[in-house]
Amino acid sequence: MGTVLEIEAAGGLQGSSAEAALESAFAEVGRVEERLSNWRPESELSRANRSAGREAFPITRATAESLIAALALAGETGGAFDPTVGPITLERIPGLAKNSGGRDISKRVREVGYRRARVDVSAPTATLSFDSPGMSIDAGGFGKGEALDAAAAALRAAGVESARLNFGGQILVLGSLGRPGIAAVYGRAAVAAPDDSGRLVSRVVIPDGSLSTSGDSEQPGHIVDPRTGRAAAFHGSATVFASSGVRADALSTALFVMGPAAGIAFAEARQIPALYIDAAGRLSASRAWSELPSWTEPKSIAIAKRRTE
Repeated sequence: MGTVLEIEAAGGLQGSSAEAALESAFAEVGRVEERLSNWRPESELSRANRSAGREAFPITRATAESLIAALALAGETGGAFDPTVGPITLERIPGLAKNSGGRDISKRVREVGYRRARVDVSAPTATLSFDSPGMSIDAGGFGKGEALDAAAAALRAAGVESARLNFGGQILVLGSLGRPGIAAVYGRAAVAAPDDSGRLVSRVVIPDGSLSTSGDSEQPGHIVDPRTGRAAAFHGSATVFASSGVRADALSTALFVMGPAAGIAFAEARQIPALYIDAAGRLSASRAWSELPSWTEPKSIAIAKRRTE
């Protein structure tokens, strides 16, 4: 998925059993990528996108569940997050654009709309269909979270009691609830200023769940508002904590698109821990974010040295 996954696990397993648990987690991430990667022409999602507007495409139940969850999050956010933004965002991936280089943005926006993608689950089959041949799904706003959830599920199934997963900056913690020692180690998270200074502006301890940040400091304009087809107006970063990786991934994108005023109101109505940092370094936080425990770096200890001949 174009980034690095790091897993730290503790408790329950040792030696070869621990290695097998980690291997199973990485294997699950690979399976998610095989299903949902837009960068793989033969992934399940890429093949489904190519069938848009022609016929219902058969998909696995796992992919159906992924898309149902993503489309539900699109509805919850009023389209600020919308996985059907592919007609705009996938233009950037060589070989995946649907010969649309000459179309203006208004025409591509008309091909975006989560209500126009349908997932039908009729045991034992599932299908994905679109209203228009120009439609497509971009998993960029939920695929990483999906992979984190799959890896965590594999660790639990293997008997791992607690772990911390870091997938390109998105964190998922499991097994810390009711265990202060584990929470103090694995639950620590820091949010940096949205510039290249590396300055940490918020340090919080998160419970079981996932922390995701969406920002545009590295690639200005790459986060698109699906409702307009243009770059989101806000500049900075939006960080969200949620109960699952896929939810945190999608909501951080949605809140970035909404901007601080609408995003904080959205978060307050749902008791979502959310933090904005604008390009000037100003912070806006929901009440739920302010209620997260904080942590501090240990103070340095001055050591007196004396040298003798």
